[in-house]
Amino acid sequence: MRQVCFGLLFASICFAPRLAVGDDLEIPGLPSHAAIAAAPSFGPDEHVVATHYFYWYRWPNEHFFDGANHKHSILRHHFPDDHAVDYESADWHRRQVEDLLAAGIDVALPVYWGAPNDYEAGGVRFSIHGLPPLVQALDESAQRGRVLRIGMFYDTSTLLAGHAFVEKGRGNVDLRTAAGRDIFYRTIRDFFCLVPPRHWACLDGRPIVQLYNSAFAAGHDQSVIDYVYERFGADFAGRRPFIISGPSWHVQADARVGWGAALGGPILGDGVAQIGPGYDDSPVPGRGTPTRDRLDGGFYQASWLLALQARPRLVIIETWSELHEGTGICETLEDGRMYIDLTRQYSDIFKAGRQPGQSDWAAAVRALLHASSSSSAGREFAGRIALKMHAEDGQLVEQGLSMCRGLADGMFEVVQITRVDCVRSKRGITEHRYLYFDIADPYYYDHRGALRVCFTYFDEGQGEIIVQYDSTDESGDIADRYKEHPQRIRRTDSKTWKTATLTLSGARCANRQNGGADFRLASLGQDIAVTSVEISKLPEGYAE
Repeated sequence: MRQVCFGLLFASICFAPRLAVGDDLEIPGLPSHAAIAAAPSFGPDEHVVATHYFYWYRWPNEHFFDGANHKHSILRHHFPDDHAVDYESADWHRRQVEDLLAAGIDVALPVYWGAPNDYEAGGVRFSIHGLPPLVQALDESAQRGRVLRIGMFYDTSTLLAGHAFVEKGRGNVDLRTAAGRDIFYRTIRDFFCLVPPRHWACLDGRPIVQLYNSAFAAGHDQSVIDYVYERFGADFAGRRPFIISGPSWHVQADARVGWGAALGGPILGDGVAQIGPGYDDSPVPGRGTPTRDRLDGGFYQASWLLALQARPRLVIIETWSELHEGTGICETLEDGRMYIDLTRQYSDIFKAGRQPGQSDWAAAVRALLHASSSSSAGREFAGRIALKMHAEDGQLVEQGLSMCRGLADGMFEVVQITRVDCVRSKRGITEHRYLYFDIADPYYYDHRGALRVCFTYFDEGQGEIIVQYDSTDESGDIADRYKEHPQRIRRTDSKTWKTATLTLSGARCANRQNGGADFRLASLGQDIAVTSVEISKLPEGYAE
């Protein structure tokens, strides 16, 4: 196939109607203003789920084997039918689109390696040649009323000299220069020409562009982002892209989140959360990255729960199909459709605007601690989860920490105080007031460790609030179950909300208090009102 090198196109030069890439493919010209005006968009109140779509596979020669002999697979997980995988096949993309939608995913972010100076270079040609058949599959899906939208994941490794330039001896692209900014922008521009506006994924009318690491560039500054905003607006009817950067980018963009959630756990940005199911690139020769066991789905479930606690607008899943690094959630021989089903479960919760219930938290922690391969890694990640309870919109939101109901000495009601939703104790069979709490057993049950409790209470009156917890003490049966923390919370009648944090040393929490509770807040003859309570594990051997 003929290679064509497009020299640098500077801002003063108009984009040609079409650019020939090879004998059988051209990049379309700029879309019409009418097509751009009709581009769909997610509104400010919609919750959106996206995932990175790796489409560089073609059986058997592209991204399947180490070397030409086809003996050593470099994939950690495998497609159910490898022989059908081909980035130039609309049929293969169609099956992926159907599964993405089945998982409740709204946006696919094709991992784009388009190198605008050498589109036919080995290893990157898939970026251009794989998008037209994807668009065909999207059109067919849309005709059936099933819509998947497309944003861009800009794999910035194409800024390396070997990808960016045909000439030898060049350095990596410097985004502080006019030529470097041009290469950067043309990569984005060409993607949104190959994907027509009818399939764009927009937030508030702005097409999504997520950036990979900046380290592949020789340098960068704010000018490259500003240049993209300016040139994109000029070329695309005044539209401004929604750019998501990461910690390596020292720029002001529209949102910020990092890469590496599949290995390290959820990355919570401003309005964006990135999560993943685990990581294992051990089949790839020369790799020495640490691994993250999936723990029978527990790591992924817990990652979803932590992300939802942050109440993002956009959740990005890392990844749909990066099978070399074991981060895919697509259907595989190893896991079947398990991660498609899990994604649907949590994406439905997310889009409904509700928080996961007690059973969701218990299931995630149980999977972390009781998976077939669970080890200290599972316990370590479980320890990163903080269980919470709070009042909101006139009801309780229980995230692994629940209130015990129906107790004669632990009556309560959900009310508002100073326009803040809260739980307030009610008089029961005694003059004393108690609020009882139960910690999800898979998280902490019959241990000998330490917990930290943090609660926000209404400071009214002059009495004290006491924390009593099920402990490992052996001074007496009742005293053990209701061990009193030595620090009492003194109220000063300030009529304000205050927060108290205490460490529960030697916590047993074996459901031995009334109603199967693990700890309670107590007040002598005066009501207690709390708007939130949080429990977290402290490291083994912790001492104040």
